[in-house]
This record gives sequence, structure tokens and C-alpha cells, in this order.
Amino acid sequence: MIIPIEIDEEMESSYLDAWQSAAEVMAAQPGFLRTYMFRTTVPGSKFPLVNVAEWESTAHWEEAMNVCPMMGQQIAVVHASNYEAIRTVLPAAQHSSGSGDGHTLAELSPAEAHRRAADGKLTLIDVREAAEWAARHPTGAVHAPLSTLAASLSDLPDGPLAFLCRTGTRSVQGGTQAIRAGRTCVYTVAGGLGAWEATGLPITLPGREDAAANGDRAQC
Repeated sequence: MIIPIEIDEEMESSYLDAWQSAAEVMAAQPGFLRTYMFRTTVPGSKFPLVNVAEWESTAHWEEAMNVCPMMGQQIAVVHASNYEAIRTVLPAAQHSSGSGDGHTLAELSPAEAHRRAADGKLTLIDVREAAEWAARHPTGAVHAPLSTLAASLSDLPDGPLAFLCRTGTRSVQGGTQAIRAGRTCVYTVAGGLGAWEATGLPITLPGREDAAANGDRAQC
């Protein structure tokens, strides 16, 4: 199912918040496989956002519509090369917190996590260990090693959290711990630090408080 979305730029943030809530409801429904939200890279595009949802069958999707109907669907031609994925929601069973509270982890692309952190809409949490953090880390991130995260969860800032590690495995573990501790808006950064750097996002190097550019990283 592909849903092109016409929306004013100033309404994007509130729309994505509503979409995230709806997607997490859908993720708990039978037959749900995954859903992605893409943002166009072409200025002035008629469809700045495109939602792609995958289901095991049409029957599963139709049944889910009884739980959470999605409005404004339309058919249109969009070109994949003109869009970048900014969010991913997987089935609830794959990222279950085990707490029975119905909350699930969702992925953010590195670019989206950086944008939201820069806007003050979430806190980026690096769960890699001390030596990894000292070598390089995302600029603006908070360090909370996975090995001691349980003891430091209460000290993390209020509001949404996005967990990051080297490749994405430990961030899921960290996010799951946060959900079990009662946090209700928790994300992981897809691809971890590797994807963050590949995207060209700012990092902090040893002895430097400023963000390193791609050229600086290449010399390290």
C-alpha cells in the first residue's frame, strides 16, 4: 500500500507525530509486516511525504482498517529515487518491551534523528561503551553505556529518546530497557553510528568539542 501525502511544510511535525501513533497501533495488528515514511528530496514536490505499508494480505489490511482507519488515501505515481526514508515501524512482536504496556520501539533514520535532536524534540542517547564514545561520538549526544544503562535511566532527560550504538543492535536493547522503565516515546537510530557517519552528520572527535566534517574524519 502506497499513500502519497499532500501536506504543508509547517504541518509536517504534527502530522508525523500523529502518523507515528497510528503506525504503532497498526504494528500490533495481525498480518502487519512493516511501514516506512519517506520524505521527498525534490523541492516543491506535490507529495512531500509518502507512506509505504506492507501487509501479508489485503484481508489483513482491511481488518486493520477497522481498528485504525487511515484517511485521505489516493493513488499517484511517485519515483523512489526522489525520496529518503525518515521513519520505520516494525511489528510490535519484533520490538516488544515485554512489559505489557503496548509501547513499541520505532526506528528513525540518522538524518531524521539529527533533525529532531537539533530542534530540541528528542535526546540522542549513545549506548556504546566508554572507549568507543571517547574515540568519536555523534555531536550533541548523551553518553549512557548499555552496561550501566539500567542504573542511569532515571537520569536521562525527559521527553522522547533516540538510542544509538555502532550498528543498531545495542540500541534496541537500550530502547527496550527504557520502555520497561516506563518511557513511552522511544526510538532507535537505524544503522547506528556507521549510518550516521555515512550520512555525513556531525561527530565529535577526541579533544574537540566542535563537529567534525567528512574531510576531518577521513584524516583520522
